Amino acid sequence: MKRSLFGIVVLITLIAIGVISSNTDKRSVDQEITTAQVTGEQEIGINEGNEAPDFTLYSLEGQEVKLSDYRGKVVFVNFWATWCPPCKAEMPHMEEFYKEYADQYDAEILAVNITSEESSTEMVDKFIQDYKITFPVLMDTDGMQSETFATITIPTTYVIDKNGIIMKRLVGPMSKERMIELASSAE
Repeated sequence: MKRSLFGIVVLITLIAIGVISSNTDKRSVDQEITTAQVTGEQEIGINEGNEAPDFTLYSLEGQEVKLSDYRGKVVFVNFWATWCPPCKAEMPHMEEFYKEYADQYDAEILAVNITSEESSTEMVDKFIQDYKITFPVLMDTDGMQSETFATITIPTTYVIDKNGIIMKRLVGPMSKERMIELASSAE
């Protein structure tokens, strides 16, 4: 009888500790969320709802481009390579969107070439000429940004709203229609 009573007391004690611990953790999380909302802080990361990590890259012509310079615009940050068949398939759609709808939706495309995976920058230049690309093409020469944005499969695109918050991460090629849908939902 004493063993049963002892077992029941231990069980009740463990349950009580679990309930108290759970409530304490929940209050801690709630306090963090409230603090972040009050101060306007947003966690920087690569998940939907995070503030996108800022970066500085250079165009093929050597022009410096910072992601944060595009605050106030919907930004498609597209990671790609010249040898990638799905990347080749989506480029005409991206160019059509850029020419026909970018102004209407206050959008920008930053096509980040994973230059560290290319045979030469001349291949990138030839690709841009062949596909008549007019949106900014940036060179990730050391692969750091593709690593930061966890780009394993290409193309991978991050859609960033006008406040710098990641709305969507897309793996695979985009169509013009999908880009319109995403840009219009950021309004």
